[in-house]
Amino acid sequence: MKQDIDYFIGMSTEDLHQRFMQKLYSKTEFIQYNDPDDFFDPEQEYGNHITQCIAEERNFIRELIRTASEEAGTVLTEKQIEEMVQQKREEINQLKGSSIEDYIEKVSVKYIEPEPECDQRFIFYRWFCRLWKYIRSLFNS
Repeated sequence: MKQDIDYFIGMSTEDLHQRFMQKLYSKTEFIQYNDPDDFFDPEQEYGNHITQCIAEERNFIRELIRTASEEAGTVLTEKQIEEMVQQKREEINQLKGSSIEDYIEKVSVKYIEPEPECDQRFIFYRWFCRLWKYIRSLFNS
């Protein structure tokens, strides 16, 4: 591995950190639908967003390294690339500090309860729904 190759194509650790933060803060409002039959996880929506941003950051760094090595005519193994990605991620994490925790404090989540199954507006639909549930319960017993 040559040391004089700029594997990050002129992007500093601070630039990568700023790129990550911009992507992270691109979404600060979430809507979470609460299905009464599912386990309620209050962090589900914004947790998925944070995980996706981290994965995109890793992929971006990986592609920078691959592009730079191809342009330089250097062949790197996947293990070498992953080690470089991990090293750069650790450098970025040192810059981040509590930035993800700060982000979590600024997000807003709107929780929406779905309409109960048989509480439709029209009497016929409510009656039919309850009848259908009763019939299903007879076969499931």
